[in-house]
Amino acid sequence: MSQVVGTTVLISEPQGSTGALQFDNSRPYLPYVSSVLKSYWERHGSPDAPIEWLDPIWWNDKPEVMLAPYGGKKIDVLGLSCYTWNWAAQCLVAAHVKAEHPDCLVVAGGPEPDYKDPTFFAQHPYIDAIAVKDGEVTFQRILAKVVGGDRDLSDVPGLYLPGAPDAGHRYTGPPDVPTVFDHSPYLDQTDYYERLLGSHPDLSFGMIFETTRGCPYGCSYCDWGSSTLSKVRRFEMERIKAEIDWMGRMHIDTVMMADANFGILPRDVEIADLLNESRRQHDNYPQFFFYSAAKNNPRRATEIALKFAKSGICTNHALSIQHTKPSVLAATNRSNISPQRQVEVVKTMMAAKVPVEVQLILGIPGDTYDLWQGCLADLMEWGIHEDYLMQTYRLLPNAPAAERSFLDEWQVGTIDRITYDLTSRHVQVVSDGVARKPDRIVVSSKTYTREDWVRISTYSAFVKVLHNCSLTQRIAMYLRLTHGISYLDFYADLIDEAMPAAELTGSWAQTLSDHYRGFLEDDEAMDFLAVRELPNLPYLLHPARWLYVQACLHLDEFFAVLTDHLRRRYPTVTNLASAIQYQKDLVILPSYDCRTGKVFPVDHDWITYFEQARTRDGSQPLDEPTPVSGALVRAGDQVAGERGISGDLEYYSKPLDWHDSAPERRWQDWIDRTVLGRSSAAMHNFQDLSIIGTG
Repeated sequence: MSQVVGTTVLISEPQGSTGALQFDNSRPYLPYVSSVLKSYWERHGSPDAPIEWLDPIWWNDKPEVMLAPYGGKKIDVLGLSCYTWNWAAQCLVAAHVKAEHPDCLVVAGGPEPDYKDPTFFAQHPYIDAIAVKDGEVTFQRILAKVVGGDRDLSDVPGLYLPGAPDAGHRYTGPPDVPTVFDHSPYLDQTDYYERLLGSHPDLSFGMIFETTRGCPYGCSYCDWGSSTLSKVRRFEMERIKAEIDWMGRMHIDTVMMADANFGILPRDVEIADLLNESRRQHDNYPQFFFYSAAKNNPRRATEIALKFAKSGICTNHALSIQHTKPSVLAATNRSNISPQRQVEVVKTMMAAKVPVEVQLILGIPGDTYDLWQGCLADLMEWGIHEDYLMQTYRLLPNAPAAERSFLDEWQVGTIDRITYDLTSRHVQVVSDGVARKPDRIVVSSKTYTREDWVRISTYSAFVKVLHNCSLTQRIAMYLRLTHGISYLDFYADLIDEAMPAAELTGSWAQTLSDHYRGFLEDDEAMDFLAVRELPNLPYLLHPARWLYVQACLHLDEFFAVLTDHLRRRYPTVTNLASAIQYQKDLVILPSYDCRTGKVFPVDHDWITYFEQARTRDGSQPLDEPTPVSGALVRAGDQVAGERGISGDLEYYSKPLDWHDSAPERRWQDWIDRTVLGRSSAAMHNFQDLSIIGTG
């Protein structure tokens, strides 16, 4: 066979376009997959092969814009790194390239291509092969064939290829994957990254960072463990040390760790120290570090989390629990991950005043309305009251939950919807030509109906507003710790009975229920609501954020409804009226002026009471607060948000400096700086409190 001269390779890995919580245009990440593949070829491929690697596609835009830099250039091999957030864009890129260069070999990899579907290649004729699992070895072998003039890939393991007409596709067998990771693609391709950073001085880049591959778990909703379920493969420490030094020297802003369980290995404590040392040596770079903590190693996970919190590189800890009920966890193949061990870590974090977020999945097959209510109440009983991140169950094509056997067993019902950032969406949702793939969302199963899903979603919004955002959190804690009223009874009664019964709050509950029913029925629906009282607000809000704004716009009326219900429901509770008034006085509103602060009367020392309550779970009772006759409390907060233990207020805290704004603008500033932040008492209630006088 004659050798092909000048093989040109392009790797496409456009980032998402769904908001700052994803790999998106507003927070760009250094392209990584292209460097992984190129470095592996340069170290393991033929050194004399005439290959030209084009700079990768990384910015998501219209396909013609993404391909414009390569105009007139022949592309021989196109590699696609495919995820949910870029799959639609990748298909358009592949179709454009194939139309212009019919002989181009297009190889798709990553977790999104549905290689199980025998009709895949008929649906996507512009793709020639799917590479499964790790791509380095497979892609190196593909290139070796191409530069040798051979396009028959049937002897390259790890590929799905088109079969004969009406015969589905062919699988070439399990892939060979790397077992030694002794070189860094970042260091190998430093020249490219320096050019990239230099050409975009206005952007603050993040990067993906690996120290292991593999996951010992196989949760049904996740394609992480399902694709890598095996012994964890470790990267060499010298490579890790070099990359950490590199990210500091390059002033990388944000590091997203790709390890499934950081803290699973003893050496991970040393890696945490290396990251903190990089900040000390390189002007606080990297500034932020996000990771998925080990699930069953509480001592090590705690040690690492505290190190990060004290340095300020990671100022919160994620409790990746998904659900609390054993039957639901077992149904999603997660029973081998102990919630109790994770909660042990979280309690240590809370005692140290490290902000905590709780990652939950709404709509797991096996769940019910009652079990979901119990799940949220369990968290409260464990003493975890902040920032429940309740994500819909999104069906990933290569996760175990997408298998026909799982779908049939659980009678799974789904809808396809384009989803965006979890907090807000700009009012002007104008098509920008960027392709977006709808998420497949689970909305029913044999244990819950679509109407149950509506009730679960509505209840979740109320819990997020009332408890996480602390419109009633302090009241609920007082009733639990001093009067033995369970969180489940308190909120089930309040949300299921009292809120719908009153005209004002009932209208909110109806709006939420109607919204979620519309989300189920309308293919074009988005999970956001407009605040009609603020017509100039430039964005729509997630239903829970919308509900919080409604409550604050009508705070007096809301607390009148709340007070009437609680007094009738708990007539013998001694200091209930005092607790309700104290909770109301804590709520930060646009009327607050941080220059003068706020002063309000109290008849009990609620400041001390709730400081003592902060680290208690539901099994640890607390006496009534101490009476303080004629006392005044002064709130002097200048910022909203958790203070943490590092002294670094930059990431979560926002200034409360809207006093010079016009009235409606003041509401928008208040929304920007509190409502769109963490759903926590620290973000929505005053914290800098002191008693300034007693009678």
